[in-house]
Parts: sequence; C-alpha cells; structure tokens
Amino acid sequence: MPVTFLRLLPVALVLLVLMGCDQPEAQSKDTARPVKLVTLEAANASALRQFPARVEATTRSNLSFRMAGELLELNVSPGQQVSEGEIIARIDGRNAQSELDSARSRLELAKANLERMRYTLERGAVSQSQFDEAESEWRAARATFEQAEEQVEHTQLRAPYDGVIAQVPVDNRQIVQVQETVAVIQQPGQLDVVFHLPEQIVQRMPRSDGTPFGDALAYAVSFGNSDKPYLAQLASYTTQASAQSLAYEVTLTLPQPDDITLLDGMSATVRLDLSDLASEPSAPLWHLPAEAVSYAGDNPDQAQVWRFKEPHSVEAVPVDVGRLTSKGLEVSGDLSAGDRIVAAGAHRLNADTQVTPWEKERGL
Repeated sequence: MPVTFLRLLPVALVLLVLMGCDQPEAQSKDTARPVKLVTLEAANASALRQFPARVEATTRSNLSFRMAGELLELNVSPGQQVSEGEIIARIDGRNAQSELDSARSRLELAKANLERMRYTLERGAVSQSQFDEAESEWRAARATFEQAEEQVEHTQLRAPYDGVIAQVPVDNRQIVQVQETVAVIQQPGQLDVVFHLPEQIVQRMPRSDGTPFGDALAYAVSFGNSDKPYLAQLASYTTQASAQSLAYEVTLTLPQPDDITLLDGMSATVRLDLSDLASEPSAPLWHLPAEAVSYAGDNPDQAQVWRFKEPHSVEAVPVDVGRLTSKGLEVSGDLSAGDRIVAAGAHRLNADTQVTPWEKERGL
C-alpha cells in the first residue's frame, strides 16, 4: 500500500500545479468589471459644422402680365420644360383687340387723308401748314396703333428663355392682376445655395483682398437626405447681419448635378471645416461624459481618463479639462481617434483593475 501511494504522489503533485496555474486566469475572468466604453471620433470632428440651406435657381424669373384680365389659357405645369418664346398663358384680350381695330381704322383714315394732302399740296391747293397738320395726325394715329398692338401682344405671356417651370401659383379662369406672378421659370445649368453664417464664425475668418470670405473656407453641399457632397463656390454675401439671427446670408453657386433633380426651394445642407480658421495650431478637443474623468491618481489635481486596452486592462491618460457643453466635457491630452475610453465610474478604477466591455443585452 505505501508503495502504491509513493508511485501516485508525483502524479498528484503535477495535477495540483496545473490546477494552480489555471485558477488565477479563471478568477481574473470571473472578476473582470463590466465597463461602458465610448469611442473617440475624428480629431477634427468638433470643427465640422453643418448649416441648413435652400436651393435657388441662379437665373429665375417671375412671369406676370402687364394688364389685368381673366386667365383663359394656362399651358404649363411645375417641372415642365419650355422654349424661348413659347406661350405660357393668355388672358381675355377682347377689349385690347377692339382697341386695336379702332386704332387701325383711325390709322388708315389718317393715312388716306395724308395722301390726299400730299397730292393737293403738289398742285398748290393746300398750304404747307395744312399738310403738316395731316402728317402730324397720321403720326399720332400710327403711335396709337402700335400701342394697341403691344396691348394685344401683352395678353399673351411668353417664356423669356429656355428653362423649366418651377411654380404655377394661379389657376385657369381666375382674374389676374397687373404684375401678379402667373408662373416662375428657372434656367437650368447652374444653381445657388443660400445659407446663414453666424457672426462668431465670420469674426474668425482671415481677410483676403479686403473680403472676409475669400478662399478661407471650403464649401461642401448635400441635398435632401443624401450625404453625398458637392463642391460649391462662393457667389455673394451680405455685409450686414440680420437683426434677428445676427448671421450673414451667404450664396454659393455650383453646376446642376447630373445624378439628382434639384428645383427651386429644395432643402440643402452646407458643411464647413472650421479647423483652418484657427490662428495657431492647438490640441484637439474631445467631448466625453463627465463621469469619464476622475482625479483618483497620484496627483489629486491632475484629471485623467481610462483608456481600454485589449483584452481586459485599462491605462490612465492625464488630460486637461475644459468647458462642459451640450456635447459633453471638453478634454485634451494624449488621445487619438479610435481610442475607447471608459465612460462612467472612472473613480473606481485603477491600473490593476480587470475590465470587460459592457454590451447591452438584446431586449433591454
């Protein structure tokens, strides 16, 4: 019996050693603290700003009649392409036509009278002053006739250039007034995008050739729900801020994109990278939850955050703390985009704490 025990003793010792080696790992895994992590965005994310904007046609005209009347003919609808000279609409022109017929009769009578005066003047039957009076009457009748012709022509509304009808704010058979917009036409090929830039940003912009906007910013525009950017150029801007918003209206221009249909009044978004406006390079600012910052290190005056390291450890990173904003607490330090920072409970951690990323369970 003692011999058998001696033979089994080495085997038992080996098993005890192996069990002792495995125990810390299992214990470490079982005692790892679940922590919520937040991933740092791109370093210049805080410098990227978005502004709501609207699309406007570079060449845009409100078409209206020069005289009031009943709308008898409306030949266009929104989105329709028209050619220069094409009739857009027509109002009741019976009164204008009647005036034209009367003017034509008076002109023909004045012309016949002038011819008789010329014939008799050559034979000395009338004086030069009588002939001049007849000629003056003919000229007046011709001017009245030409004006009546214009009035008849004004009963028809024609397209001033090739374009697309953007709006038709009236209905057929209604009475339209002088200068009342009947249709809005825009010329395709070029678009304007209008947005407002706050004065705080304008103040930071360097002046180039006496103008504050120059080449200081790169303008990227997206339309609707699409994130695809289109590059635009500065077209114009106001030099006085709005009294309500304290912002300056800026107009950008860009060619009509081939892959999207854009009409006057559509929504857009202008994206600006403001990082180039800084007078001198500065450390990037990161926004973190306030619970991510602690003062539990060797120096109680030094703030720090905990950076997660695979597979189960963390390391302290000293940071400088700035303002508390709607995006979180501003911090700067030896941090990089993509770092995963413990978002809460930082004061309960130390360099030896074993952690595991907390993942929200489904259904919770």
